[in-house]
Amino acid sequence: MNILSKFFDFSVKRSGIGIFWFYLFHSILGSIVAGIICGVLVFIILSSVPGSNFDGGSFGIKYGPLLAMLYGVGMAIAIMYKKRILNSYKAVLLTIIAVPLLYFFGFSLGFIPVSFITAFESNNVE
Repeated sequence: MNILSKFFDFSVKRSGIGIFWFYLFHSILGSIVAGIICGVLVFIILSSVPGSNFDGGSFGIKYGPLLAMLYGVGMAIAIMYKKRILNSYKAVLLTIIAVPLLYFFGFSLGFIPVSFITAFESNNVE
């Protein structure tokens, strides 16, 4: 198993440094994805309305936090689903805590609670 596939295996129980690297990798990846999505949307809007005085910076400031929340909550749900802990109140509480952090502080602080969900044991009953 190579290192990149470990970052996308959400069922793995991580500890300490593994949580930190997961946080670092996915917060950077989320920032890149959100930047690309906002950049493409700004390009589409600017190219479809010639002569417009559309401000791409304010667009990114307005919709960037929404993309961060969508990415963070989506990651939290994906982790909980893969670990089969959707009914864990601690994991749900961490997800709820992550929402305002993602909105107001972006990936830098908002992704920390999501990363801590990876430290939970999997509930794989087969």
